[in-house]
Amino acid sequence: MKEDYNSIGAAETEDQKNEFQLSDMISWTLCHKKFFAISIVICVALGLIYAQRAQRIYQRSASVMLRSDNKGQAQISELAAFADLGIGSTGIDVYNELQAFQSPLLMQDVVNQLRLNVTYKSKNWIGYVTDWYDKTPICVEYKNLPDHVGEQPLNSVTFVAEKEGQSQLTVKDFKINGIKSDAPAQTVKLGQPFKTPVGTVVLKATKEYGKNFEQAVIVGYERPELTAKSCQARLTAELADKLATVINFSYTDASEKRAEDVLNTLLDAYNEEWIRYTNKSTDNTAKFIDERLMSIERELGNVDSDIERFKSSNRLLDMNAETAQVTQESSKYSEQAFLANNQLAVARFIREYLVDNTRQYDLLPSNSGVGSQAIEEQIAEYNKKLLERQRLVANSSDSNPLVSDINNQLRMMRSTILRSVDNHISALKIQADRLSAQENAIENRISAGPGKAKELLTIERQQKIKEELYLYLLQKREENELQASIVVNNTRLLKPATGDSVPVSPKKGIILAAAFILGLAIPYGYMFASNMLNTKVRSRKDLEGMEVPVLGDVPLADGAKKLSLMSRLMKKENESETPHIVVEDHNRNVINEAYRVVRTNLDFMIGANKSEAIMATSLYPGSGKTFTSVNLATAMALKNKKVIVVDFDIRKGTFSKIVNSPSTGVCAYLNG
Repeated sequence: MKEDYNSIGAAETEDQKNEFQLSDMISWTLCHKKFFAISIVICVALGLIYAQRAQRIYQRSASVMLRSDNKGQAQISELAAFADLGIGSTGIDVYNELQAFQSPLLMQDVVNQLRLNVTYKSKNWIGYVTDWYDKTPICVEYKNLPDHVGEQPLNSVTFVAEKEGQSQLTVKDFKINGIKSDAPAQTVKLGQPFKTPVGTVVLKATKEYGKNFEQAVIVGYERPELTAKSCQARLTAELADKLATVINFSYTDASEKRAEDVLNTLLDAYNEEWIRYTNKSTDNTAKFIDERLMSIERELGNVDSDIERFKSSNRLLDMNAETAQVTQESSKYSEQAFLANNQLAVARFIREYLVDNTRQYDLLPSNSGVGSQAIEEQIAEYNKKLLERQRLVANSSDSNPLVSDINNQLRMMRSTILRSVDNHISALKIQADRLSAQENAIENRISAGPGKAKELLTIERQQKIKEELYLYLLQKREENELQASIVVNNTRLLKPATGDSVPVSPKKGIILAAAFILGLAIPYGYMFASNMLNTKVRSRKDLEGMEVPVLGDVPLADGAKKLSLMSRLMKKENESETPHIVVEDHNRNVINEAYRVVRTNLDFMIGANKSEAIMATSLYPGSGKTFTSVNLATAMALKNKKVIVVDFDIRKGTFSKIVNSPSTGVCAYLNG
């Protein structure tokens, strides 16, 4: 027997202890079908309740194509003059425009246009929230909403409005920044202002007032900046293809109509912003032309006054016929001189514009008639790059690396334009000097004539120059205004905001499938947990993984009670049940056969030994030591074996009670 005891600890391994076969799982599942059914029904029911209560979320999508030709821009599409420097591109930067679509300022503009920061919701008895949006029965108007409540900024306001008759409402449950206010409920009339913790409020009826006011309406307000941030999180914008200029948009919202309105308004707001930035160049050119026109008007008026005074004082009506031919020749050179002087004046003005540090980030006048196509192209390219910088600064800051890079490019381009203008001015000066010399030669011929005619000719020449310059600027102003009127949107709508009427969330099928799986997982989890925590020997099968000899297993005797460990430990001594002998001769019931099997196995283990001492022991009281000992002894005695049963339980003497508690026992033997 000693070898058997030593083999117990060496035979048990961790894998054998935790082994759990598939057949055991199937058997356990079949035995606990009701447990599985109840778990699945409860989980699926909870899943259905969640699916019914969850907010329905819908998705809408749209697609636009950015125009790559930029014909809507005002003279900022030519970049050939800077191609050798690697500056700029003839097409738009799609990635910059993609960021512009997701600009917080643009989304805040959408929020303000649609009043998305004001919501109207209702909640039914199961907790399902309905977002009314355009079908709201009432609308709210805040008269003097404060920016702060105490020291905290006013982020949100909610209150409940219940219908009380045809034109009255009960307003209650005010919450400011999520904290319930102590403002009492009050009855108000539609269209009449009433006082609230956040100022004066007016509630007005809509066309849905008589249709959708069966439940109380929860009116909510949120700061536009916070609403814009929330809308941005639900907006997705991405390129359809890396080589294309098509952008796909998607937006999710609890209201189908609101999702469509957000996408459509976003595209409109972007186009308005694009046109506004594009028109800046045209506006700057118009300002330049208007300033020059006002100056020339004053100068032309002075010249007209000089001619009038000269003719009046000298009584002159017409030039002498003798000077007709000379005048004609002089006019030819005057026209050429006018053109050169005009171009020189414009070039000098542009140079003053370039060297003025206060106008470092102002658009340069384009289409000014400087007389150099290269300079016009350089100015157009500079204006385009400056507009790109302004868009980046509007959506980020001056510290943006892209802005710094563009600043460097602008300085380089401004320096290049300045050099080109200086060279052009030098060339115009040479041309003007040459024409002036030719005019001087003509004047020398005229000097022989009357001095008055010469003086008049000089004044008239100035008048003609001013008139032609004035008409030229008027023409340019008309061209500039015409160009501004034909500026087009930067996008072309390919797909309007559309989508399915089926919500993208919650997905009822997935929820029910997950609930069903959870209903299966809970019983199996309980099974595995109980198996991992099981430290008891419940049947012969629990010992199959151990190299321990098993004599047999005995069923619970008829009339015996199966007590828990705590019950056995807490049971009083006088309440304990006295075991009885169940083994009888010629009895073939289950428990008798079980003890005969144990007896046979014990005989096989004892072998040739003629005498063996067998002791029954356990960790806890009431485990069945006495019952097993007395019935095993009886079974062996029925086989005509000599058996002595010794009761060593001196305190209780349970076995002694079976044989009517004889006075002579172990204590008497030990005392001699």
